[in-house]
Amino acid sequence: MASVHAYPWDVNGDPAAPELLASLGASSVVLAAAYHSVRAATPRHPRHRVVEASSALYVPVRPEAWGALMPLGGAGWAGEDAFNRAAAQLSLPVKAWVVLTHNSAVGRLDPAVCVRNAFGDVYDYALCPSSDDVLAYAHVLVGEVARLTGVEAMVLEACGPLGFSHQSTHEKTAGADWSAVDQALLSICFCSACAASYVFAGLEVERLASMVRAGVGVASSVDDALGPEAKVVLEVRRRAVRDLRDAVVAEARASGVREISLHASVAAWDTGPAAVVDSVADGIDSYIAPAWELTDAGSRRVSELRRLGCDRVGAYVTALPPVPPDAEVLAAHWQSLLAAGATDLHIYHAGLASDRRLAAVRTALASLRPSKGQ
Repeated sequence: MASVHAYPWDVNGDPAAPELLASLGASSVVLAAAYHSVRAATPRHPRHRVVEASSALYVPVRPEAWGALMPLGGAGWAGEDAFNRAAAQLSLPVKAWVVLTHNSAVGRLDPAVCVRNAFGDVYDYALCPSSDDVLAYAHVLVGEVARLTGVEAMVLEACGPLGFSHQSTHEKTAGADWSAVDQALLSICFCSACAASYVFAGLEVERLASMVRAGVGVASSVDDALGPEAKVVLEVRRRAVRDLRDAVVAEARASGVREISLHASVAAWDTGPAAVVDSVADGIDSYIAPAWELTDAGSRRVSELRRLGCDRVGAYVTALPPVPPDAEVLAAHWQSLLAAGATDLHIYHAGLASDRRLAAVRTALASLRPSKGQ
């Protein structure tokens, strides 16, 4: 089974878009309902070629539904109720694409709920799941999307903390030559909620922060930098992720969602779109592994989730650069993921891809051998 991703503005105002999406050979469309800031190309749209979008909700924002945190609406660039207007035009089943903790618009309004590193730098694109306000925000977000759209399937992205490497603005950090270990250390949060959780877990916050600061650029691993404290930090983070996941899954189910997919990773220090999981969770129907690279990394991640006990595992793949617009290359990569145990393909991104790239997607999907779960 394959799904293609799209934004509401890819469909609204383009009469040809529904037929184009249906022609690709996918079984569903994953349509953005709550999304982060983006500068998006629209190569076929009759009215525009680029959309500049802030982090926003693409169903009506009802102020009375929200608590301390409330998202912006996207009417300024996408029109009112953009998700529902787009979904109504599509012939394929629609899944709501909901990004939870990646929201720079909300983060800039209240830096106290954002991830803060050991040096005191705030990542305003990263809402920290340790915050009660963020937990409440995410709970309302999935409930509002579910109730205002009536969707039966939802794809949850960023159901956990974002860190150093996943941001929203022009990237100017490569010259620092920070390693994966450095980036993991720079992703450990010291917001007030996380600090309180560290204290409750028996850690001394300033000592922990000084160990992180001393480790950046020097340590060979996070364990090398933090020693026994590393396990405690991980457990604090995992608890926050579990609480967030359980809250939004329960709300989605209560609001009528029948199928929930979660972007997931088993790598302990990962932050970003894929939430770290260490066991199969109740209420999750499908786990989606990052699999963009044309290497065996995606197959390894798929296999890791299968070994964890996940019966249905999606592979998140792209038809965008640096992947070439070559149907044989796409098909070979996707087939390897299916062979590793993937039951679904999530293809990014039908709205952003050129005609040539979409032709490659269409041909690649048509060439795949039937596989269990498809």
